[in-house]
Amino acid sequence: IGNHGRRVGVVGASRIGRRLLDLLRPFDLRPSLTDPYVDEAEAAALGVPLLPLDDLLRTSHIVTLHAPSTPETRHLMGRRELALMPDGAVLINTARGALVDHDALTAELRTGRLSAILDVTDPEPLPPGSPLYDLPNVFVTPHLAGSQGNEVARLGSVVAQEADRFVRGEELAYAVDPGMLAREA
Repeated sequence: IGNHGRRVGVVGASRIGRRLLDLLRPFDLRPSLTDPYVDEAEAAALGVPLLPLDDLLRTSHIVTLHAPSTPETRHLMGRRELALMPDGAVLINTARGALVDHDALTAELRTGRLSAILDVTDPEPLPPGSPLYDLPNVFVTPHLAGSQGNEVARLGSVVAQEADRFVRGEELAYAVDPGMLAREA
């Protein structure tokens, strides 16, 4: 256990993907990149090897998605791609839920071979009965990773409005059932 020497595959040289590569630099990790719009020279300037997606998936302990949601990237991570990941690998999706075929991911996670950290899902939020909430090898967060600026103010306003409704004895707009707490961050 630990991350010493782990291979981190970054899918997408987006602004966040590039920032992640910068953040990984001081650690003893081995990042690589796949992105159809990045050439070898640009990858070298980023300090990482450029790999085809299949090779990145086969060789990465951690795969982190940072690609846009387009018709070409819909279900980029499907049954075939997930099967390429090594046993014990972790899939992280903080980009867009549509990048992952959640039925294929659920089937793969049920085997216990992989783990997943999902800040985004498709649909979002997941329906209350989604098996992803109950699997021990999945961590689902409520798509807060990108909250900044006006979004933080909006979230604060929602919390204040909910507190006001609670104090007045009114029905909450965003009630959280206690049974959900064990499944959500």
